[in-house]
Amino acid sequence: MPERNIHEEVITAWRKGWAGTLAPPALLDLFERALDALWRRAHMSLGEMTLMAIVDRVIHQGSEKFPPLARLKVETSGVHFGELRHSAQTLDRELLEESLVFLVYELLRVFGTLTGEILTPGLHAELQKVRGPSAASPEGKP
Repeated sequence: MPERNIHEEVITAWRKGWAGTLAPPALLDLFERALDALWRRAHMSLGEMTLMAIVDRVIHQGSEKFPPLARLKVETSGVHFGELRHSAQTLDRELLEESLVFLVYELLRVFGTLTGEILTPGLHAELQKVRGPSAASPEGKP
């Protein structure tokens, strides 16, 4: 029996109803809000420099598999999507979504591993608060 992956389960539940349906601008808006929520929650426990280092490392490693992630910038206020947003229309929508899902998953996994899963329940709760559009709204309009 395979080991249960709580981060994957939470992300799958979070994406239910909109996965694979959002246009790039709506996808970026949603994931930007999700990363902001995770950033704020993790910042309370990890502090600015530690958080920046972790997120930067996850983005750097992730960009080897998903080159669009290299366009994200980590600053003291969080992850900035400006460069990725400017090029989003030229990217494959499916690859873009897969890249962003990977990033959220890896951040949850790394935060969990580094903190003995102490932050995991709070991070999962924050992610669930970030609402995606309904499936009836494919362009990502609420």
